[in-house]
Amino acid sequence: MIAIHNLTAGYGKLEILQNLSLTFAAEQFSVVLGPNGSGKSTLMKAIMSLNTVFGGSIKLHGRELIGTPTEAISRLGIAHVPQRENIFDELTVQENLQLGARALAKAKRPTALKELLDVFPILGRRRSQRANTLSGGEHQMLAIAIAWLSKPRIMLLDEPSAGLAPAIAADVFRILQELGEAGITLVVVEQNARRILQYCDYAFVLREGKLVFEGAAEACLRDEEMIKGYLGVHEGSVSARP
Repeated sequence: MIAIHNLTAGYGKLEILQNLSLTFAAEQFSVVLGPNGSGKSTLMKAIMSLNTVFGGSIKLHGRELIGTPTEAISRLGIAHVPQRENIFDELTVQENLQLGARALAKAKRPTALKELLDVFPILGRRRSQRANTLSGGEHQMLAIAIAWLSKPRIMLLDEPSAGLAPAIAADVFRILQELGEAGITLVVVEQNARRILQYCDYAFVLREGKLVFEGAAEACLRDEEMIKGYLGVHEGSVSARP
């Protein structure tokens, strides 16, 4: 669905990704792994036209995205959930969801919001709470739900388990797995390699802006040399947040 060819991208004059080529397949749950500074978030931002692209190509079903404004890319069916500043803290859960639904026709909003609460029932119970009172896991659920409300074909998520306790991170990954099974193409940047590889279909590993591995998630999970040499992530490495 998204084909990236010889992409060089970064910030200002600094190149982070170097001649990167890979493809995210339609209706597949893909994860992008790698140590800090490897270019994972840079890749997500390049797809959304949020940083500097020095060369290469990013195509959505053959349509070039480089040079396309971010808002236009969103209208093409790509939803981006950044790691930080992904909800409106001072608004209630309900108000956040209503803002997320504004991309839909008015007549479709009530049905979409009802469907959403079937997928994210915890948000229904927290509807009247201000977003800044949510737990870490609920915060991430709300951010994902807002993106889901735009009815995207593709969702890009940057570190959805950051700062979450292991059990809560697993809940987030299960929700993502369900969205993938419903037909949404998922591309997730994640530090917690061992855990997310149990839920996704395909893995890409970056190091110093270059692709060093791609293959089925199961193959990556079995490759202890890959895990230790390039990822260095352990089950207990995620710091807990309530």
